[in-house]
Amino acid sequence: MNARIPAPSAHASAAETCSVRLIDCMRVPPEPWANGGGTTRTLARSPEQHGATPWRVSIATLVGPAKFSQFAGYDRTLLPIDDNAIELHSQDGQLLARGGEPVHFSGDLHVWVVNLPARPMNVLNVMCKRGAYRARVSVAAHSLHVTPAPTHLLVSLAGQWNVESALLRGVTLAPLNALWVSGRPEELALRPSGPGAQLASIAIEPVTAETEGLLR
Repeated sequence: MNARIPAPSAHASAAETCSVRLIDCMRVPPEPWANGGGTTRTLARSPEQHGATPWRVSIATLVGPAKFSQFAGYDRTLLPIDDNAIELHSQDGQLLARGGEPVHFSGDLHVWVVNLPARPMNVLNVMCKRGAYRARVSVAAHSLHVTPAPTHLLVSLAGQWNVESALLRGVTLAPLNALWVSGRPEELALRPSGPGAQLASIAIEPVTAETEGLLR
């Protein structure tokens, strides 16, 4: 592991001066959901603004049928970490979330899960305050190059991934380990080690008048 990367804290925030951080996701202490219906591990989040957190990335553990916490004014992305599929139900209809296929929905909705495998299931959960930040979530299974967004997380969902850039050398992401890059735009080269590897890329960007125009 590259010595330039400091050890992570359990609740690192975007206000910290460190611009590259490694996170062992399963060593992050679990916290209860806002509605008490489950637990989640916060991998990264922005500092609070006006008593609210504008964005957050976490891994939630589902152990049975559950109703998600409601977050009015937020846009959410959900991604199962393993190959199981889950059905999300809301007053707007039904969504099927599969491994490798992020699904998006409004935090204003009442959303619940009814079908789950017998064992606990982990899902990646990304939330952004609508109109302030947006998230782009994608999944890769092959080598790729990434130019980080202002805030960027790379999470190994399966297999090991080697990370190289102009400043990083010898960095390896083991399964359920993440790399959090903030304010460092140098291109990253990511290469899987062995078959079956999957990597989630989470780019979080502030919404400006220019990006709003591009989204319309």
